[in-house]
Amino acid sequence: MQEHSFLLREGLWRAEGEFIDGAGTSSAVEGEAHIRHYPEKWIYEGVLRTRGAKPAEHRTRYEIQPFPPGNFATGWTSSSASIGTLHGRFLIVGDAILSVFESATGRYRGQDTLLRRDERRYSARGALFDGPKLLSAWAIELTQP
Repeated sequence: MQEHSFLLREGLWRAEGEFIDGAGTSSAVEGEAHIRHYPEKWIYEGVLRTRGAKPAEHRTRYEIQPFPPGNFATGWTSSSASIGTLHGRFLIVGDAILSVFESATGRYRGQDTLLRRDERRYSARGALFDGPKLLSAWAIELTQP
């Protein structure tokens, strides 16, 4: 398993990039991601704020099962007021941390790819779907101060 600094180590990350809604409208976003490790679970809390005329804030909280020794995949859950509970898996493949997820009902599905640029920089690209309809997509750069 390649050494990754995001997710596999505790820390605070700054996020900046672009959020695109289902209609194709793009908004600049900024925020942070905080990762904490506990023996029984890891917590990943993030917030993204849109900049511009209609500011909005989106918060996420993941509960992640720690990677078992020698394994490169693990599960996670997250809750959202608008989507409900999401279940997903993180998978480490070389310089990438991949994530696929779906809602408890199977209605919502998505993916996120975190590409390691260096020890303090990752690029995140992902999308969320409601059935075949795109709800959102994102291109975020994560940096560790």
